Amino acid sequence: MIRTDDGVRLWARRTGSGPEPLVLCHGGPGIWDTLGEVEAGLGDRYTAHRWDQRGCGRSEGRDGGPTAYTLDRAVADLEAVRRGFGLERMVLLGHSWGASGK
Repeated sequence: MIRTDDGVRLWARRTGSGPEPLVLCHGGPGIWDTLGEVEAGLGDRYTAHRWDQRGCGRSEGRDGGPTAYTLDRAVADLEAVRRGFGLERMVLLGHSWGASGK
């Protein structure tokens, strides 16, 4: 679990042994576990970091109020994931809401 700056626990895991760190960002909130098959096929090229975004799947945060699901909050949560895994840089792969950005 990764803890965010506001205390929410996000489910996350690392798989694979490739040289490039890849963070998978699912769409949401209703399609939180769609990137497992993608993750499974990347093990020799990437080290994959998959996480359930706030309020989705195995992560906390369903009752966070109106600021819980803003783009700023999503970026802050992604930053918590990056820090939690100790990544200096990363490749992002996002789907739908997980591909939103600033």
